[in-house]
Amino acid sequence: MILNDCGKIAHDTWLYNQNKRQNIQLHNFIIMPNHIHAIIEIKEQLTNIHQDKFISQSNTIGSIIRGYKSSVSSQLKHIFNHSVWQKNYYEHIIRNEQSYQMISEYISNNPALWEQDRFYGA
Repeated sequence: MILNDCGKIAHDTWLYNQNKRQNIQLHNFIIMPNHIHAIIEIKEQLTNIHQDKFISQSNTIGSIIRGYKSSVSSQLKHIFNHSVWQKNYYEHIIRNEQSYQMISEYISNNPALWEQDRFYGA
């Protein structure tokens, strides 16, 4: 998948999560033209790592996704005057190696399925 400037912002912002949050490990991910697929491993729940009241104290999947969407939206506000994200997200807990391998393979193969997406060419 070749990323345009917006896709590069989404990509780089996703990678920044690894530096920003000490308790996560980013695994396989792909930025698609209208969505993202990713595997996030939360290594441990950290508490009170920030004393700044303006920085989220939560290290849940929800707060990670919310922060990511907010950061990308902020960087793209000069291009779009509306939200670029759906209101929610889909999560799945990976419970074993087989599930991990299947999901990781799906993420890797997702660009090949782009032409079948209902928004392709829209």
